[in-house]
Amino acid sequence: MFYYTPKLHHAMITAVICVVLIILGARAQGRVLMALSIGAFIFALMTALVMWMLVLQAYDARMEKMIELARLYSNMDTEARQAFSFQFPSMQYHMKHGEVRAYFEDTNVPIEMFRLFLQTSNDRYISPERDWGSKEMPRWAHEEIRLWLEGNDKIIRDSAAGSHSWLWKGNSYKHLMAYWMSGRNVQDMNESVSYAYETE
Repeated sequence: MFYYTPKLHHAMITAVICVVLIILGARAQGRVLMALSIGAFIFALMTALVMWMLVLQAYDARMEKMIELARLYSNMDTEARQAFSFQFPSMQYHMKHGEVRAYFEDTNVPIEMFRLFLQTSNDRYISPERDWGSKEMPRWAHEEIRLWLEGNDKIIRDSAAGSHSWLWKGNSYKHLMAYWMSGRNVQDMNESVSYAYETE
């Protein structure tokens, strides 16, 4: 049984041959011109066929990866699925004052406000509650984010003490930063634990 695996250089070779035959046909006459024209047409069809097979091959490879991913996910335990879910965060959209706004997960906190929460956090402590009391950083938003983090096992419950805020659990901060702050550069604004981010 014949099995052919298309390669990009195959399409390039057939395309070059097609072009060469067209160039030669410009100087030919009679039966030679007809033969060169037929050859150019055949190699043009071959080029199109190889390109189509390359597209199908890429689609098949993508489908195989998706099927493999689905199988891996179905075999994961609950803890592994929770860790894996960092790759698929959710957001919701609401219309407010005639403007569609994105909100973090199932909270009423806008995405940009959640990013501000991450900016004012560090890899050990979440953003201090004492800093949240203004229009840009309302206390209710901090409370709602903290409750979501607690409910999703991202911070250690009852870990706030004195001037210290709640502690992150494991690599939760890094996972959240990797997704929600992607494409932003860390800029150290002072020698404390607060950070700011700039969009590239």
